[in-house]
Amino acid sequence: MISAWHGRRISIVMMAAILCSGLTRAEEPAFRMLEYAEALEYGLVQPVQFEPENIFAPTAQEPLGNQGIQPLDVQNTADFAPETLSLPGEFQISDWSLISQPSLSTDTSSPLESASFLEELEQVQGTSEVSLTEAPAVDIVTPGAFNLTTPPDVTETLTTTTTTQTVRARRRSSVGFDLRVRGFYTGQIYAMHDTSYQFPVRSDLDGVFSKIDSALIGNVQIISGPYSVKYGSGFSFLNVDTIPTPRYECGWENHLRMATNVRTNGGQTYNTATLYGGGESVGYFANVGYRKGSDYAAGDGLLVPSSYDTFNLFTGLGWDIDRNTRSELRYTRINQAETEYAGQFFDVDDLDSDGITHSLIHRNERTGFAYRVDSWANYTEFDGDTSAASKRRSDFAVLQRVDQSILLTNSPNTNLAADSSLIPGQFFGGVTGDLWSAGTRAGITKEIDRDRSVGFGADFRYVRQEIDEVIDVNGFTSNGTDGLGAFDGGVPTAEVFEPGLYAEYSFAPRDYLQTAAGVRVGFANTQADPDDVDTDSNFRNPFDQTINRDLDVSDVLTSFFLTNEIELSPMWSARVGAGYAERVPTLEQRYSDGTYIAVIQNGFSRVIGDPSLSKERNWQVDAQIRMDAPFIRSRLSGFHSWVLDYVTYQANEIQPPLGARLLQAINTEYATLTGFEYYCEADLIDGIQAFGSLAYLDGRDREINQPLPGINPLEGRAGLRFSDVTANKWGLEWGLRMVDNQDRLGTLRPVAPVTSPVELETATPGFTTSYLRAFFRPTNNVNVTLGAENLFDNNYFEHLNLRLPADEDTVNQQTVVFSPGLTPYFGVEVEY
Repeated sequence: MISAWHGRRISIVMMAAILCSGLTRAEEPAFRMLEYAEALEYGLVQPVQFEPENIFAPTAQEPLGNQGIQPLDVQNTADFAPETLSLPGEFQISDWSLISQPSLSTDTSSPLESASFLEELEQVQGTSEVSLTEAPAVDIVTPGAFNLTTPPDVTETLTTTTTTQTVRARRRSSVGFDLRVRGFYTGQIYAMHDTSYQFPVRSDLDGVFSKIDSALIGNVQIISGPYSVKYGSGFSFLNVDTIPTPRYECGWENHLRMATNVRTNGGQTYNTATLYGGGESVGYFANVGYRKGSDYAAGDGLLVPSSYDTFNLFTGLGWDIDRNTRSELRYTRINQAETEYAGQFFDVDDLDSDGITHSLIHRNERTGFAYRVDSWANYTEFDGDTSAASKRRSDFAVLQRVDQSILLTNSPNTNLAADSSLIPGQFFGGVTGDLWSAGTRAGITKEIDRDRSVGFGADFRYVRQEIDEVIDVNGFTSNGTDGLGAFDGGVPTAEVFEPGLYAEYSFAPRDYLQTAAGVRVGFANTQADPDDVDTDSNFRNPFDQTINRDLDVSDVLTSFFLTNEIELSPMWSARVGAGYAERVPTLEQRYSDGTYIAVIQNGFSRVIGDPSLSKERNWQVDAQIRMDAPFIRSRLSGFHSWVLDYVTYQANEIQPPLGARLLQAINTEYATLTGFEYYCEADLIDGIQAFGSLAYLDGRDREINQPLPGINPLEGRAGLRFSDVTANKWGLEWGLRMVDNQDRLGTLRPVAPVTSPVELETATPGFTTSYLRAFFRPTNNVNVTLGAENLFDNNYFEHLNLRLPADEDTVNQQTVVFSPGLTPYFGVEVEY
């Protein structure tokens, strides 16, 4: 018997012999034209696509019969087989089980090359992405990745997906991750859910994507640079698309999908149920989910405060206006209670969020014309405080450091080390806040022919944010007087208005070159309500109590890009691009009025904003080279960003407690972000694949020539995948994650009269962890997932994780938010 490996080698030799002998592939013109006619009848090919074939083109580069086929329609002529053609109707989704199936990442070096994938993307979004296939910094995460591991926060999945190397995050809680893309942070990242703008109600107490149920994700697009103008102003873009409501060709159907997932470390459970159905022109789904967890154990057994209790509701109703146009209405509700945030001041007692989106989607395959109109409104409110017992645990000392520091400040002769029986008072802090986000976006795209597409549109974004903090220190004594009073902080009612216009164009100046360009202009106005500014505010003149800062700021925002995809050979291609984008500072950066926000590695930081902050301006260049051989695929990407007027902080040290900082938002002249990503996978034999990756990032404040804070160290991954290549009934992935130590420590400029830079961070040791992920499908309607993170129960922490240093004055050891230790998990999904 000939093995599969030898069979491949024999096939390659035979193919080479055929090519060398001058023979060409057999053609069947009559049947081919019949297939074209059938495809045209069903609206799958535009008449303008049929062009004379280039009979002189090498067969390997331009096979005969393929010249007239739109790349977005099919990848090869086999896709035109009559038995695979869909019935008329653009948006037919009749089998949600295919979407919910877990899968391992394979053939990911060039996901945008897949015609089937682009068809699925357009089926979800409804419009073609004019510049998506040319962008040099794009990652697509398919739904199988989310159904494989099912952690309670979508951002965590993005950070653990092997092939997505640009996304990192700071763990604040099990349902709250602080997202980073190539070093860009919240505000620089334009985050979306079904293209509706998403922003946390408060950056350290809310996750951008914690409100999304991963069971209904259609795909996630990550654009790691200023290579899109259709969404808004940002330095990178991340959009989570949920799947459209289903349609059924044979009449009305109703289905039920139920799933439960258990992560044993921390007693985390995730239970979800989805009722869905529809008919030929209408569909619906109603999803409810309940997530609950307690403190997880680090590798050394330390319990890290991380409890949460979350209920979510997600519903959708869709109907077809005609065969090319559909309407999708979505409503999202989340209630998040008793959520612990380790290593920082506040926990969340209650967070409620409601969101509604509507999309009108049109796409005509025959003419190549498409449009999409999205409207959205989101409202989130929360309240929290410092009352949880976990904030003052003896083995996880956080707020007792503050209590002891107040005691030492008001009683300088106190020696806590000599008299451990001293019990200081306890301060109390409370925080409330809310955030409104609303907007609309309308865009049109037109595929002029197989090489040219054009798009243009307009959008409007509105955000209103308010945060109120009260710090009560009446439990302390000073000079024989009981009670030190209370003081306020937060963000006064502030808002941003931002309308914009954009245009995109994609064309092929040469047979081997595809180019895309885009331009955008917007107008942004941010302002704060003067009546909501406290009398002792940092924005008031301390002598006459008038507001001496201009709280109304307007900016004109421009962005543009140029990207190119170059076919170097049948196996090699390259993408290069350059882009420029501007964005306004966040409302927290402009209007924080002494807010206790954990924005740096130490959780004790108080932020004072600056309304006069200049807009940030990012110039970025990217280059990527890809190889797609029969049994091996790889890509190497590199980028460099110059961010002018980068928003950073001046730091004023406050001690005790050691490590606390008062931060004043400022612009630095310019900062740079530089890095590269490498990924490779090889098919060893049928069903066995090896993979490896490497990612590096460096960030620098060039005005003071010091590292930027919040930069991840060098990271590599390697592993093996075993899968059922015939029916995708099972799969197994084992991998290693290897992270270097980080000694490039974030540093800020000081507040006068101090002149030496202030080092904000402590070094993070390197670590290696291992994981195991698997799934199997005993029947067509049952999916089982299982695995384990941190297989060898290593004790480690990420560089972005919060930490409080050891402090002799307050008699406390170092407190670190260690990452979870060994975490087995198991999940079952059943569809009826």
